[in-house]
Order: sequence, then C-alpha cells, then structure tokens
Amino acid sequence: MSEGEKEEKLEIKQTFIIGLAFFTTGISWSLYNTQVSQQLDLYFTGVLIAGLLVGALMTLDNLVGVIIQPIMGSVSDNTRTKYGRRMPYIIVGVILSAIFFSLIPTGFLPTGSLSILLVWMFLFSISMGFYRSQAVALMPDFVRPVHRSKANAVINIMGGLGAIVAYTMSLVSDYIGLQVTFIIASVIMVAALIVLFFKIDENQSFSYKLILEAEAREGEKTKDKKEKIGLISSIKDILKEEDKSTIFMLLTIFSLFLTHNGLEALFSIYAGSGPNGVLGLGSGFAGFLFNFVAIPFIIAAFPLALLAPKIGRRLCIKIGLAIMFVALLIGFAVQTTTVTMIILVFYGIGYALVNVNTIVIIWELAPSARKIGTYTGLYYFFSVLAQILGPLSVGGLRDAFGRTSLLLDGAIFLILALGFMFFVRRGELELTEEQKLARKKAISEL
Repeated sequence: MSEGEKEEKLEIKQTFIIGLAFFTTGISWSLYNTQVSQQLDLYFTGVLIAGLLVGALMTLDNLVGVIIQPIMGSVSDNTRTKYGRRMPYIIVGVILSAIFFSLIPTGFLPTGSLSILLVWMFLFSISMGFYRSQAVALMPDFVRPVHRSKANAVINIMGGLGAIVAYTMSLVSDYIGLQVTFIIASVIMVAALIVLFFKIDENQSFSYKLILEAEAREGEKTKDKKEKIGLISSIKDILKEEDKSTIFMLLTIFSLFLTHNGLEALFSIYAGSGPNGVLGLGSGFAGFLFNFVAIPFIIAAFPLALLAPKIGRRLCIKIGLAIMFVALLIGFAVQTTTVTMIILVFYGIGYALVNVNTIVIIWELAPSARKIGTYTGLYYFFSVLAQILGPLSVGGLRDAFGRTSLLLDGAIFLILALGFMFFVRRGELELTEEQKLARKKAISEL
C-alpha cells in the first residue's frame, strides 16, 4: 500500500487509543455528576430552591472550564515540545485530575463538610480544564477531514465507555463505598494515560508535521511569531462573517448542552428516593440508570456516523434533536422506571446522531488547520457555558414547575437547538470549488 493510500484510510486502532484521553474525561465527569449532585442535594434538604442551589454548585467545574479551556486550546496550538503540542498538557492534566478526583468523597456526608467538598471540586475542575480541549483536538491533528465524522464517533465511543464504567461503578459503590469507587476511577484514568503516552507519538500527526516542516523552512523568526488568537477576537471574527453558519452552529451546541448537562447533573436526583426524587430508586441504581443513555450512545455512534456522508451532517443533527425531544416528552408524560429506561435509550441514540457531527462541522468551518485548536476551544466555550447555565436553568425550572417536570424542562432547550440548525448553511464535507480553493490556500500557508 502506498503512503498516499495509507493517508486515505482511517486508522481505527490508533483513533481508539487517541480516544483514551477523552475516556478519562468520560469516567470522571460521569461519576462526578451522578454522585456529587446527590450529595449536594442532601446538604440542601428542605431548602425551597434546592434545585437552583445544587445546579449552581454543579456548574462550578464548568465555570472554571469556560475560562480555562478556550485559553488552553489556543495555547496548545502555539506549543512546540519533543512530546508534541497537546500531549504535555494531557499528561499534567490527567495526573492532577486523578489526584483531586480521588479526594472529592472526603467532603461527602456524614463525615465531610460542604467547604471541603467545594475545595476538591474546584481543584478538580481546574485540572480538567487544563487538558480537556487538547484531549479533543488531538484527534483532528491525526485524522484528515474526510474521516473525521467516523473518527469523532470513535472518540465519543471512548467517552461513552468511560461513562458506562462510571455509571456501573455508581451501582457498585453501594457495596464498596464512594471513597474506594473514586480511587478506582482515578487509577483507571492514570492507566489510560500511560497507554496513550506510550502508544501515540504526537510528532507523527500529519497536522503537527506540516507546521513543523513549514517553520523549519521559514526559520526561527517564524517560530517567534506564532499566531496567538484570543477568544474574544475569534468570536468577533465569526460575527463579522457574511455567512452566519458558524455562530448558529455554536448556538445549536449551546442549546444542546443546556439540555444534556442540565439533565445529567440532576437526573440521579430525579431517579432517586431523596427529598426531590420521583422514581424512588436507591442512590447507586439512580446513578447507574444513565447507562441507558450511554450504552445505546456507544453502540449507535459509529454506525450513525456513516450516515453523515449519505444524508449530510446537518440533517443528521436535526433528526437526532427531534428524537431526543420526543423521547423526553414521552418520559415526562409517563413517569415510571420502565418507560424512563426506554426513553433514555432513544434519547441516547438521538444524542449520538447529534454529537458525532457537531464538532466535526466546527472543524470544517475553521478557516485553516492552524485554528483547529482555537475552534475546538470555541466549541468548548459554548458547550461549557451551557454546562454552567444548564443545571441552573433546568434546576430553576424544576423548582418553579415541580420535581416531576425535569424531563420537560430539558426538552424546552432542544426546540431552540433545532431552530438554530436551520440557519447553518455550511459544514458539510462537500464544499464548493471556491471553498475548496480557499481551504487549500489556507492550509498551504502552513
């Protein structure tokens, strides 16, 4: 097989290994969301605005992330080391995240205190924000645009596997305790990092090699003038574009994550038997229940990614949003454990159809390969901003309309996401000749 042919083939094994970086975020965030939210709910038992308070504290990690992640995405674009431009941040970030994550249960009731819990939550959030953008941007550095929908499905499968492990560990935590559960998850994170470090050489990524080769030709002066693009200036540039596809795509992502992260942060409370519970399940099984989203997600992600070249990424997203919306409406109408499990399966399938295509469209809208990290940072700015407002918004609506309204509260924002998608005009692989020439020129500047 020629070198050119190799470049045209998606290396599945390599992509799965790259996905280990995203796996570490999946296992930690999912366990964090299902267990920390329930603990916070216990701290605010009897408080009228418990949903709003829990939602506010569950956004602490996202509030930190919305500041750090876009910055770190841009910083890594301009980093040059023998280990690459993303890997150094991933190494430091995973190790610190694992340490602080393992300490979080020391703030849980009955022996902990809210102040101790908040300290570890804050330090964990900083550590995660330090490397999460790089964990995602690592994939498009290796994978060419034609394969990115499929590769993004693989990456999301790895994140989904992390979530499944976390939700299953929630169930096991009833027997081994939350402290041991969090420590095991931390060890798994570090083990995944070790495999990633020894199996992936970032210096072999086609994107990084192009940049290094260009800088070698142009000399040290070029290196000293590395492009530094701020978040605000990037948003201003996007708003000035005649075609508004990028900003509407970012607003779609924002609305999607208002729903998803609002539900994920509060769902174990809804499913539990606590003061704001509806389904009356034990804390371990309440945390496990979101597996009915995660498992269908990872099963469906790759096959559904194959639809994108056939019917288009934008249509895939619209269909997925519609499936999610209908599933939540049915779940609101019939609030039993069995029906909830069924609608979560369909919700997970719809979420897979949406999620494997959103960031790929953002990458396609980036004007050059130099800005992949910056646009990844923008993706996370809007998604993490939604993660900040999602638990607050959904939790506030739950306080206003009652504890049984949670699924309907989440469904509201999916209507906004679907509306925004109708204003996204670009982002497909099939570009016009003019766009192909413009992209080729931008990339050739590397």
